[in-house]
Amino acid sequence: MNATRLTPEPMLIKVATGALLALALWALFRLAMGLRWAKALREAARRSEEGRGRRVVAEIPLAQDVVLFLEDDERLYWSGQEVRRAEIAGARLLLNGGVIAAFSRNGFRLPDPPPPEEFEGRERWDVVLYLEGGAERVVRCGEVREGVSREAAAGVFEAARRGAKSEPRGRGGEER
Repeated sequence: MNATRLTPEPMLIKVATGALLALALWALFRLAMGLRWAKALREAARRSEEGRGRRVVAEIPLAQDVVLFLEDDERLYWSGQEVRRAEIAGARLLLNGGVIAAFSRNGFRLPDPPPPEEFEGRERWDVVLYLEGGAERVVRCGEVREGVSREAAAGVFEAARRGAKSEPRGRGGEER
């Protein structure tokens, strides 16, 4: 007699596979919706700042967030900090602590740079703003490869240079 026996194992395997597939698809859907929501929040923040008369210079990628570096005719803004353009006496663009570019206004000497750090296999971009009176402000521009952090740092550096050159007291900029 050729009787085939129906066993529940193949059906159980199919149900388990379908459940795992549904779970994986749900996880991908949640990830996609989270990314979309974060983008919508960034765009709303950007529109809000532009509505206040500020221009977005760079979107700085930091650990778990993207920070807007903004400018208007009088100030630079980032991460809850602000600097008046007229206060900027010089700046340095740094890669892992090493100086890539620098500028200063006439009559202002930048302090000696610290020695570059030992290379740790990552690119850390920063811009140090030197203010009148000797204060310094560091703008962290991130560690993202593929030029993202580099472009953000270059945008911040150029905004600082424009700010220092356009200050109303008539002093020009000195390139170094």
